Amino acid sequence: MDVIQAINEATRAEHEQWIAEIRGWADTAHERGDEVAVRRYLAQTERLEAIPKPWESQQREA
Repeated sequence: MDVIQAINEATRAEHEQWIAEIRGWADTAHERGDEVAVRRYLAQTERLEAIPKPWESQQREA
């Protein structure tokens, strides 16, 4: 495994972990009835999912 691939895998794992954590916050907010927080957290996950991901561009180039 080359260094770039290792960095991309680590970055992807961290990115996915952040999305999962924020979705967990949204679930918790939903359970307590805080729909404003739910919308805010889900909007954040949408922003995270929309950012360019280096590992995706390298997959397209391959």
